[in-house]
Amino acid sequence: MFARAAILIALVALSARPAPEMAGLPYDLRRPDAVFTLPAELTEISALTDVDERTVACVQDEAATLYFVSVTDGSVLSTVPFSGPADMEGLTRVNGDYFALRSDGLVHHLRMRARPAALDVLDTFRLDVDNRNIEGLGFDPVTGNVLVSPKDFVKGDKELRDERLLYAFDPRDATHKVRVALRLSVAAVVAQARAAGIAVPERTTPNGRVVPAVKLRLSSVAVHPATGHYYLLSAVDRLLLVVDRSARLVALEQLDAGLLPKPEGITFLPNGDLVLSSEGKGSAPVIARYRSR
Repeated sequence: MFARAAILIALVALSARPAPEMAGLPYDLRRPDAVFTLPAELTEISALTDVDERTVACVQDEAATLYFVSVTDGSVLSTVPFSGPADMEGLTRVNGDYFALRSDGLVHHLRMRARPAALDVLDTFRLDVDNRNIEGLGFDPVTGNVLVSPKDFVKGDKELRDERLLYAFDPRDATHKVRVALRLSVAAVVAQARAAGIAVPERTTPNGRVVPAVKLRLSSVAVHPATGHYYLLSAVDRLLLVVDRSARLVALEQLDAGLLPKPEGITFLPNGDLVLSSEGKGSAPVIARYRSR
């Protein structure tokens, strides 16, 4: 406990030093190049992964089904079920296979069969982690691993409330052993943002104190194909956090509540375009596409 606390304190102290000048995101998140309204059956869209230059696949909270969606016109090209009703939260493509995540940590390893179109379940396994609310999967082309982003923090030690973990497992390893790929401190992220002059969302407590409104409950993760940076979504506070592989802040941006009220899906197309999805929250679900500047 004391060792972990010391590590977190060191992270905050390090991040409070003047940060190097940041180039910023290669995307203008205020102005998507295309926004597509999705059908009502995808109101609870919860994850995205790229398929090819013109197609993404997604899942939604209530069905173990892959939806293939055009990022040219937003149409649903096909739907392919692979299991019964389930709280599906994460999805990523690894070469020709797919890994789909249930919120309790159960993962389906899937492979598409062409004729007739179907998904074969090659394996089903449970992630060996202490988290109980896990929402994000993403493929890391740098390591060849699958990344896992939990929404909750591990309860117990007080220090853990500030810590956010990004896990990884090797999709080729039959044991599915999970390791920690990245440790984040919420306080360190806030300190780095302030040192770099990045606006940090704030809220006022009942006793009148103004404090950071940064929760970082991770709903999805993707890796930029050119930089290798981690792009992490937090739907609860509509934040996109971008960090390098040493947990140094690259960008922190709050997404437009009118466009993306509950952003839970993120992926990159092969050409580097960024695609975000949002559940319908008093409005229709959408996917938004951003071309690199």
